[in-house]
Amino acid sequence: MTAPLTLEPLSQAHLPEVSALWADPAVIRYTNIAAPCTAAASADRLDGLLSGQRDLPAPTIFAVLEGTSFRGLAGCPPVDTAAGTYGLFYQLVPACWGRGLGLAAARAALRQLEKLRPSLVLADAAAENTASIRILTRLGFVRTAVHPGALCRAGRRLDIWDYALRLDRG
Repeated sequence: MTAPLTLEPLSQAHLPEVSALWADPAVIRYTNIAAPCTAAASADRLDGLLSGQRDLPAPTIFAVLEGTSFRGLAGCPPVDTAAGTYGLFYQLVPACWGRGLGLAAARAALRQLEKLRPSLVLADAAAENTASIRILTRLGFVRTAVHPGALCRAGRRLDIWDYALRLDRG
């Protein structure tokens, strides 16, 4: 039996784990992180994520834990809080891939976001990242745009697909 998946608000205490996560070429392959992060770059990136959380009434970016073990990040950073628009992202350590933790982490992050009454959640995925596309589709996201060759990795230009999930702010 596996330990339960939980989310813990992201903090500076997670720097060692996120540094290792963002230094892994496999993890960042389809992200906006162009090259594996140094410790200093990870600290800057973490500071940026945390500064975007300061004025929110509830956290939206989390460390993903399985029991007490760090497994990655998941969250919904603000895009336009007045309009109720947030983004969705998740990044897991490769040892967790293929176990359903990506879907569980994304679903849990969206549940946390409900406290802020979002109206729209945006996400994107590289067209060849079939695992993320499957997760977004299972969560009810709909593809809204295609950006041919928008992501360059290892000399290759990859298409990026935009997704949206409209929610009732009731």
